[in-house]
This record gives sequence, C-alpha cells and structure tokens, in this order.
Amino acid sequence: MCTPHSTETSSYLSGQGSGLRRSSRLLLAAAALTTLMTGMTSVALALPTSTLFDGVLMSTTGTPAADGDYSLTFRIFADAAAKTALWQEGPVKVKVTGGRFIHALGSLKALPATAIATAKAPQFSVQVGSDPALPAQPLHSVLVAHRAFGLACTGCVSVAQLKFDGDIDLGSHSFKAKNGTFTGALATKSLTADQVNANTVTATAFVGDGSKLSGLSLPKGSCPSGQVVVGIAGDGSLVCKSTAGSLPKDGLSTVSNGALSNQFVDVYTANVNKQPIPDNTGLEAASALNIPNTGIAQDFVLNVELQNTDLSKVSIIMLPPNDKKVGWVLCDPCGKLNEKQLKRSWTAKAPPQKGDLKQWIGANPAGSWTLKVKDTAFCVPQMAGNQLLCDTKNTTDGWVMGWNITVKTLASSKVQTTGGLVIGSGMQLGVLKSAPAACTAKTRGMMYIDDATDRLQICRKTGLWGTVVIHECGNKKIETGETCDDGNVKSGDGCDGSCQAECGNGQVDTGEECDFNDPKTKDKCSKVCKKIKFGALWLESNYYRWYPVPYPHAAYSESKAVAVCKSVGLRLWRDESGSKTDVNWAYDYNGGHNLGGHDICYKVNSATANNQQGHTGTWKSFATAWSNDIKSLTQSTNGTTVTILNHYHHTGSNETHASWCKVRPQATSVQWAGSSNGPISGLGGKAVVLCAQGK
Repeated sequence: MCTPHSTETSSYLSGQGSGLRRSSRLLLAAAALTTLMTGMTSVALALPTSTLFDGVLMSTTGTPAADGDYSLTFRIFADAAAKTALWQEGPVKVKVTGGRFIHALGSLKALPATAIATAKAPQFSVQVGSDPALPAQPLHSVLVAHRAFGLACTGCVSVAQLKFDGDIDLGSHSFKAKNGTFTGALATKSLTADQVNANTVTATAFVGDGSKLSGLSLPKGSCPSGQVVVGIAGDGSLVCKSTAGSLPKDGLSTVSNGALSNQFVDVYTANVNKQPIPDNTGLEAASALNIPNTGIAQDFVLNVELQNTDLSKVSIIMLPPNDKKVGWVLCDPCGKLNEKQLKRSWTAKAPPQKGDLKQWIGANPAGSWTLKVKDTAFCVPQMAGNQLLCDTKNTTDGWVMGWNITVKTLASSKVQTTGGLVIGSGMQLGVLKSAPAACTAKTRGMMYIDDATDRLQICRKTGLWGTVVIHECGNKKIETGETCDDGNVKSGDGCDGSCQAECGNGQVDTGEECDFNDPKTKDKCSKVCKKIKFGALWLESNYYRWYPVPYPHAAYSESKAVAVCKSVGLRLWRDESGSKTDVNWAYDYNGGHNLGGHDICYKVNSATANNQQGHTGTWKSFATAWSNDIKSLTQSTNGTTVTILNHYHHTGSNETHASWCKVRPQATSVQWAGSSNGPISGLGGKAVVLCAQGK
C-alpha cells in the first residue's frame, strides 16, 4: 500500500471504446483510455492535461485496417445529449500498423480536466477522416489515489501483482528485479530494454554471439597459426598445441603397422685405399667424403682403420661441415707404444677425445667431412758437430686403410616399404631432365622418366642408367635404346632379352669366341667378339710390337688399313709425333722412326745394312719361319708376290699414296721383290698391313 499526499479522494474517469460497428468503412475499438485528474478544486495540485489513448481501427469486414497514416478527430461531450463538445483535438495524423494506433490525448490541445471531472455523464467520440463520427461512448469512473502521477512511494503496486500477456518494451528505461531473478508474473515471451540488471538470469536459449557481453569470465588470448586449443589453464588462458606435433616425425612406421618407414641406415665411405701417412714431416694424410642432403640424423657412427703405424705417435682429427678449422680430436695419441693397428668407432655414447657427436643427432649431416691423420713425432733436423740429432727420412709411417660414416637418417625426401607395394590408382614417376642421382650400388633400381626421350630409365648393376624397354624388344626393329633386335626376347643368341648386343657385355655368351670387355679374353678379342687371328710377332721396339694382319681389299686406302688393324684390337703405325692413347694410330712419340714408316719396307731383309743403323729393336730375319707366316696369312703359295703395306705416307688428300714393298716367299727364305712409295692402282696379289700394339 502507498500513502497518498492527501487523504481526500476523488472520482476519476476512464473510458474504453465499445467497438460498435457503423455503416462507415472503418470501425474504432478503443483498447484503453485513462484519464487521471482531480475534481477537488480546493486542493492546489497540478492536474494532468494529457493522457495516452490506445485504439484499433477495423474495416467493415471485421479485419484490421490497412497499414498507413489516418486522420482522426477526438471529442469529449458533457453528456449524450450535448451538441457542443467540451474538448476537441484534431484532425490529427496517426500511424496505424496491424490496425493498432496510439495517440496522446491533449498533446495538441490540453484536456479540460476540471470540466470533465464535474460532468455527470461524459461521452468520448472519435471521427475517422471525413466519415461521420463513430457513436460516442461513456467514460466510466474509477477511484484512484490523489496525485497518482506524483506519488512519492515504493512498492505502491507489487510486481507480483502484474501479469503480462504479451511482450514488454521498456524503451530506454532500465529494469532491475529486487530479488535478482525474473520469475512468476514477470516471466514473459519477450523483454526488450536498453539495460537489464540482475543477479541471475535463467533462460532456455541464448540468441546472438555474445560478443558485447561484459562481466563474463572468458578464455584469454588466441592460439598461434598451426596450433589448436586443447584446454584452458587455471588463470583462464588458452592451452594450445601444434597440430604438427600430434605425430612424431618418425611415426610413419607406427601408423602403417610397420609397412612403411622414413628411417634409413646409410654408409658413406671415403674414397681411400691404403693412403700413406707421411712420416716425420708434420704433414697430414687428409681425405674427405660428402654426405648428401637426405634428412635428419638419429644416430651417427664414425669408423676409421689404420695399419702399420706407431699409434703412440699418431693423432686423428675430424673436420665436420660446420667446422673447417678446429674440428674434433678423435684421438691423440691413438694407442700405446708398439701398437700398430687401429680399427675404431666413435659414437654419441663413445665420443671423441675432444668434440661431441651428439650435436649431429637431430641435425642434418649434409656436407663435406674431412679426416686428417698426422704423425706427431716429427722434428726439425739439427746437427751437433757431425751428428744428426733428428731422423729426417721422409718415409711412410703406415696407412689409412679406409674410413666411413654410418648415419641412421630420418629422411625428409624418401620413404621405404618393408614389403610389397600395392597401388590402387596407378603410380606416377617423376619426369626429370637429368638423373635424380648418380647410378651407384646405393641407388641401384632407382627409376625415373627422361624428359627428352619420354622413356623409363633405371639404375643398373653396371653403374649406368639404362632404358627400360616395354613391348618393343622382339619386333625385329632396332629402336631407341636397343642395340639389336633378333625378333625374340631370349638371351644367349647374340641379342639378349633387352635387345642389347651380348657382344661387349663383359661375358662370353653363346656364339661368341670372346668378349672385348671380358677381362680374361679382351686382349685378343675383336669388336665382333671373335678371337684376333694375326701372325706371329715380326718386329719389336722399346715401345711397340708389330704384327702382320691380312689386308682383304683390292685397293689400298688409309681408312681401310686403320679399320683392319682396329678389327683385331691394334693400331696402324705412323712415324709422326702423336698421342700414345690414339685409338687409330701408333705414333712414333719417342722421335726417330723406331722401326716405323717406310723403313720397314726398305731392305727389311738387311738388318745390318748401313742405312738401318740407328734403329733400335729386334728385326726378324727373312727366313723360312717368316716365309711360312706370310703364306699362312695370305693363303698364298710359295713364290707368290705379297705386298707389305704401311701407313699413308705422302701429304694431300689422295689416300692411294703409301709406303709399301713386295716380297716373294720361297722354300727356305723370302726374296726381295722391289719397293715403292707412291700411288697404288691395285694390289694385285696378296697383301698384309703391319699393325702395332703398345707395350
């Protein structure tokens, strides 16, 4: 209850439209009309001069009037018979939405509160536009407290006594429930306000992102890129974890049940074979090896072997890729007195004397590694009188037999399978402009597609990249990558199953007498894998041996003579300066003809003649043995003239000029038949060329 400012009360008027239909096109149904005013003129109080009016406009069909602005006129009469209104306001423009409108009566013309309060039966009337006014409705009286608009009290009307059937819009006003909880009669469908203050808000749903809520305890911070939230710490901060760390780098074997792995064990060996260790010089036996970029080292082992050296006077230093000045002292000294052999390994658990291999665990060991072995017992020679105080013999103090680095690698560029590989949707090899790696024992079996030829290449046991021929070998056509094609894919018939000529493959196959790449038969094997058939040794110098080889052509030319000698693995002689390694010619690289040139044909049966002096070597006499050699080579009969040809002698482009002579085999000797140096129109009888073999 609240206590009014005055104990006096008065009857106030409140009205509501009846909603009666008229013949006009609009009908007014007044929801509430409340006027609060006093009739007690003896009390000096401020009387209200306006009040809100809430109404509904209905069409003659009973539906709400169309939305829009309407012109309304409001009137209050003293009684039902009065013709003149006590108060009139309008016409005024009101906005109608869904049939509803609201207007503050007295906002344009103040309400005559006293006149209305003293009227016996006041009537309220509304007119829509120019339509006839709707029937007036009586205003009913209620008892309210004096100064109802200005009461200075709290709790005059209990919140619990209010019951809301629809939404509440509090406008810009704030609302605070005293008990802090919205329950009971205040549980509405919607509560709209600029500010709501409550100790507890209970709701079944929250709409919106809550970004503008304050006073809430929210997690602090955000996770860096590549990390996710895995929890909230006690101080409210986020606990983040990298997604990359959800699986260890070597976890491929775990997730594949052991079928796949990116862990490899590679041995990198220095190209050292019994490298001498300098004795008493202070110099080092240095050697290096290169480790390619293959991944991260998980384990690291360094192996060194020395022989026949005094280990008590030897030091070994390793220079890793990141240290080319100081390095690690593996050992100094490396053994006791009289110890001669060393075969030792250094690991992270068995470290060097100075240095730490652990730094390479978890690092990439790619780069150049250098090993230095030094005889530390060297001195500067000094003389004391006639006595030498220091051994100055610069000999060898043992050898570095070899060294290597074994790395267990967590690879970043390759994966291996421990069993068969089943691919469901095809396999694609890389198309490369060059081989991805050198073809070695480590890369044997590696394959790629050559960008230029579009062919599959494979690293073979021979250390060479070879073409893999698919559905092409055996069609009797020699195609790219083939050296032969005999119409089948069988080996042992001269052309193997990959259409590669078996002659020259380093082994003696079926149908071959030898193989020019076979270490056992290559010295006397022709390019067609037949044994070389030439006569016995005729002439020999300090550098060459000469053999006669049949010349099967009707006319001589230098190119044909070269081909004859090359067919048996020899070279044609030429008495001019040149290279020892020339595959076509045996040059007189020592100066002086040395049994070369046309001198071979010049009175060869007179080795002791004056004009032969100064030529070194051993001449073979023209005797029965040589006579038989000539007949055997040329299938000639005794007495048949044989032409002995030598190299192209005269300058110019005419290859028919040569050094040559003729001999005639007899029963017991070889007769001289004349000689010439010039053009040859035809050989006529039999002929041989002298081919040379370097010693």
